[in-house]
Amino acid sequence: MPRRADLSDTVCPVGRSAELVGDRAVLLILRDLFFGVRRFEAFQANTGLGPQLLSDRLKRMEKEGVVEKRRYQLRPARYEYWLTDKGKALFDVLYAMRNWAERWAYAPGETGGDGPAMRYVHRKCGADVGLATICPECGDRLGYGDLKGEMSPALLAERTARATA
Repeated sequence: MPRRADLSDTVCPVGRSAELVGDRAVLLILRDLFFGVRRFEAFQANTGLGPQLLSDRLKRMEKEGVVEKRRYQLRPARYEYWLTDKGKALFDVLYAMRNWAERWAYAPGETGGDGPAMRYVHRKCGADVGLATICPECGDRLGYGDLKGEMSPALLAERTARATA
């Protein structure tokens, strides 16, 4: 398999950002971070990533300044991963990907017929925001920390099955 081109020094902003967020593992880790997941074992259970790949991507994200590692246990040393401001700024990217997928990535009825795989509610006013980037109820722009996600029964079942496998 040919090695892909390194775009870390390109002038093209899409190419440059694709170096980090164009990686499926990084996107899955970010998804979990946005839902408050912080620990290695939980990332592994939720994403299905192998330990070496997960460790590599977390180190890369730390090096890029997207996450910071914080010790929560001394012996043995255990760490949690927290989003930096740079990492939080990626929320809009993943939210846009989620919205695109809810519109275009499923066959009719594929999500179990119970609506979107993930329902978002605006924390401030309680409105179901659907796929909006502006709250339909109060008019606020929606960003990192503004939404509470609720998994559909189908997504919850999938996540539970993966965690117990």
